[in-house]
Amino acid sequence: PSFLVLTRSAFVARKPTHDRPNWFGVGLAFSTSAALWAILFKQHHEDTMEYERRQKEKQHKCTGCS
Repeated sequence: PSFLVLTRSAFVARKPTHDRPNWFGVGLAFSTSAALWAILFKQHHEDTMEYERRQKEKQHKCTGCS
Protein backbone atom coordinates (compact mmCIF):
# COMPACT_ATOMS: atom_id res chain seq x y z
CA PRO A 1 0.00 0.00 0.00
CA SER A 2 1.31 3.40 -0.97
CA PHE A 3 -0.45 5.27 1.87
CA LEU A 4 2.09 3.90 4.36
CA VAL A 5 4.85 5.87 2.65
CA LEU A 6 3.08 9.17 3.29
CA THR A 7 2.46 8.61 7.03
CA ARG A 8 4.80 10.13 9.58
CA SER A 9 5.45 8.63 12.97
CA ALA A 10 4.76 10.87 15.96
CA PHE A 11 7.72 9.31 17.79
CA VAL A 12 10.27 10.45 15.21
CA ALA A 13 9.31 14.09 15.03
CA ARG A 14 12.90 15.34 15.37
CA LYS A 15 16.37 13.88 15.40
CA PRO A 16 18.12 13.61 18.77
CA THR A 17 20.79 16.21 19.43
CA HIS A 18 23.92 14.64 20.83
CA ASP A 19 25.68 17.94 21.52
CA ARG A 20 23.13 18.78 24.28
CA PRO A 21 22.24 15.74 26.42
CA ASN A 22 18.88 15.50 28.15
CA TRP A 23 20.14 16.10 31.69
CA PHE A 24 16.68 15.74 33.19
CA GLY A 25 16.41 12.24 31.71
CA VAL A 26 19.93 11.34 32.79
CA GLY A 27 19.27 12.55 36.35
CA LEU A 28 15.95 10.73 36.48
CA ALA A 29 17.56 7.48 35.33
CA PHE A 30 20.41 7.68 37.84
CA SER A 31 18.19 8.72 40.75
CA THR A 32 15.74 5.91 40.01
CA SER A 33 18.61 3.43 39.90
CA ALA A 34 20.04 4.76 43.18
CA ALA A 35 16.63 4.59 44.87
CA LEU A 36 16.13 0.98 43.76
CA TRP A 37 19.60 0.02 45.05
CA ALA A 38 18.86 1.72 48.39
CA ILE A 39 15.61 -0.22 48.72
CA LEU A 40 17.43 -3.43 47.81
CA PHE A 41 20.14 -2.90 50.46
CA LYS A 42 17.56 -1.97 53.11
CA GLN A 43 15.49 -5.06 52.36
CA HIS A 44 18.59 -7.26 52.41
CA HIS A 45 19.58 -5.88 55.83
CA GLU A 46 16.08 -6.52 57.20
CA ASP A 47 16.06 -10.05 55.78
CA THR A 48 19.50 -10.76 57.29
CA MET A 49 18.38 -9.53 60.72
CA GLU A 50 15.23 -11.69 60.53
CA TYR A 51 17.29 -14.73 59.49
CA GLU A 52 19.69 -14.26 62.41
CA ARG A 53 16.77 -13.80 64.83
CA ARG A 54 15.17 -17.04 63.66
CA GLN A 55 18.46 -18.91 63.88
CA LYS A 56 18.89 -17.81 67.52
CA GLU A 57 15.27 -18.75 68.23
CA LYS A 58 15.80 -22.20 66.72
CA GLN A 59 18.92 -22.84 68.84
CA HIS A 60 17.18 -21.79 72.06
CA LYS A 61 16.29 -25.03 73.89
CA CYS A 62 14.73 -23.70 77.11
CA THR A 63 11.76 -25.84 78.18
CA GLY A 64 10.41 -23.13 80.49
CA CYS A 65 9.85 -20.68 77.61
CA SER A 66 7.45 -22.79 75.59
